[in-house]
Amino acid sequence: MFEKIKKLFNENSVKNCHFIYLKKNDDNFVSNSISFGKSHWNNEDDLNGDHIFRLMSMSKPITALAAMQLVEMGKLNLDSPAEEILPELANIPVLTDDNRLVKQTKSITLRHLMSHTSGFAYNSLMMITSKKFRGLSTFMKLYLFIKGIVTYIYPFSKGPRLFEAGTNFKYGTGLGFVGMMIEKVSGQSLEEYCKENIFNPLNMTNTFFTIPKEKKHKIVPLGIRQGKKSKVIRKMPFVGQPYLRFWRKSYYGGTEIFSSPNDFAKFVQCLMNKGSFNGHQIISELSFNEMVKPGDFDQMFERDDNYNFLMGENGRIKNKMNRYGLGLTISFDPNDSRPVGSIAHGGAACTFFSFNLEKQKGALIFSNFYPYNDKEWHDMVVAFEKEVYA
Repeated sequence: MFEKIKKLFNENSVKNCHFIYLKKNDDNFVSNSISFGKSHWNNEDDLNGDHIFRLMSMSKPITALAAMQLVEMGKLNLDSPAEEILPELANIPVLTDDNRLVKQTKSITLRHLMSHTSGFAYNSLMMITSKKFRGLSTFMKLYLFIKGIVTYIYPFSKGPRLFEAGTNFKYGTGLGFVGMMIEKVSGQSLEEYCKENIFNPLNMTNTFFTIPKEKKHKIVPLGIRQGKKSKVIRKMPFVGQPYLRFWRKSYYGGTEIFSSPNDFAKFVQCLMNKGSFNGHQIISELSFNEMVKPGDFDQMFERDDNYNFLMGENGRIKNKMNRYGLGLTISFDPNDSRPVGSIAHGGAACTFFSFNLEKQKGALIFSNFYPYNDKEWHDMVVAFEKEVYA
């Protein structure tokens, strides 16, 4: 195993990468893993499964799992107005097709936020993902910025929302607001809640929102390819996340978690077990089934129609045939490198996982650099998944 990806890594310019193969046999898991490269690119320390990566959007399934726990407790409801918990949501305007800002006519629910059907899009400095934003006049962009509606440094989107709740799909910041709802109803920070109810029960000892000082040396550097056709990946000047959080109180449930491959593999095993891990029932099987129920909309990523360097090329991991559940993607392309019905999610800095319940197998791939869907990285993902699911 791993011969194909070993050959690809030796021929490409990716600095490091860790792969984990999971196979479930009855109640037990067999895993096989391999690391390529050094932990910090130029040091003597070989990369291993305990080094810490930025999960970026692979944080979303964890936040979704936490929310489903609170749904089971009766503290959250999938279909009640989210403004009952976060009143500010009702005041975020909707941008119409003729570029008018209007009040919502339908309340956002937790289900909308978890399934990316709330109308929220990414509008941060690093991820302008909507053609609708790009197409606005300079005057309108300036107006939104001055009003504080569009902000380029604050991860919790203040809008405008792109459509009324439940009428379309747009991958965006909904899971960030889910994290805020978790904090409100639990009385804990999102970090405290996840540590107590997910990380500790799953024995995820290298998973954090805030990295302890004694663990910072384990963080893998964040890189960026110097150009679309460049073979050079340079380090970005970030020890932590590539954005700041010192002025805000809430943790961002959409992208802010750090974890190691070995830790995240435990989370994937919990999902493959439909909510249980080593005797701990993290969520019920009923809640797991709700998370992986396909949504009503194809994943029509607007940004795929326009090249975005940070988010990568068209038609790779972001497949228009996929559907989104609650914090998880369900694959439907019969020509993909994973079987139809597989569950998956990725993170913007080239992390990805998938698993298939019928075959009882899973695949995890960890790097930390931009652009997402980088061709050399994606070639390794495809080769690995084809081997895992053969």
